[in-house]
Amino acid sequence: MKQFKSNEELLYTLIIEDLDNTISPEQKIILDSWRNMTADNERMYQGYKEIQLNLERLYTLRGPDAQRSWEALDKKIDAQDVKSPVAIKRKLYTRVWFQIAAAVLVILCLLPLVYYNRLDTVENGNNAGIKRIVLPDGTEVSLNASTRIRYRHNFMSNRELKLLEGEVFIHVKSNAGRQFKVKIDDVEALDIGTSFNVSKTENNIAVIVEEGQVALKHRSSDMEVLLSPGKMGVYDVNTKQLSTGNNQDINYKSWIDKKFVFNVVPVAQVADQLEKAYKVPVVIEGMALRDRKLTARLHYQTLDSALAVISASLECKVTKGKDAYVLSAY
Repeated sequence: MKQFKSNEELLYTLIIEDLDNTISPEQKIILDSWRNMTADNERMYQGYKEIQLNLERLYTLRGPDAQRSWEALDKKIDAQDVKSPVAIKRKLYTRVWFQIAAAVLVILCLLPLVYYNRLDTVENGNNAGIKRIVLPDGTEVSLNASTRIRYRHNFMSNRELKLLEGEVFIHVKSNAGRQFKVKIDDVEALDIGTSFNVSKTENNIAVIVEEGQVALKHRSSDMEVLLSPGKMGVYDVNTKQLSTGNNQDINYKSWIDKKFVFNVVPVAQVADQLEKAYKVPVVIEGMALRDRKLTARLHYQTLDSALAVISASLECKVTKGKDAYVLSAY
């Protein structure tokens, strides 16, 4: 793979041929290998692709005028003595340099636009801890594991965030100008000065408001619900319906703060919530133990501490395995 670093000219050639659909199968394998090496390589490729698409759009919009300009220039050159080799060479050189200059000018004009409108993507791995970022407007976003978000580099012009997958908790920075917006497929959550949790699964999109208000809207049908603190809005992906009600999950933020409140909750359900928060499997051995109920408040930053309290409360044994914790009766 070292040749990718040492032969940039070959690399640029492969990218151009790929965008023009003239690349050979062998060269395609080489280019794909380079693209898969690092995220920076893929971003570079996508940057060239976006420039190419913008050039094609520009040609589509301005193509006829440009063609007439070249024809007019050719006529002026043809009016000279084109029979002589010097005149022919001058005509060819003139056109080639005009084409190069025009292409460079277009690219220089488009580069700021491409940079200004580029998409920034933030990802958090499947078994990663919480990732926290601060958006350009000061809004704080916490990403749960298996989460991916995207926003434009010119974020301040629209204050729009896209949740592609996973779960986020957002503390919006107050702004008297543009309203903060979260887009999740065909649904959008409009902030009205608030903190709220947004999750996306295969079957639904859920928004839980902690502070302020959120307007949850289905763009295609104009259905909209207004959510206040303690309320939950759910969009059913299958039925295409919006619904709202009181939030029954008091531990919805436990993946962030590791604070749990259990009031006569089956141990199996407790284990599920601990797994979600700590990203480590918690296995319950024996049906008798699974059916037992736990009443406790857990405010611990480590899973070991939380399980120690559960073990003492339920008088059961905790075993730490290689990839999971096991709760079992004595």
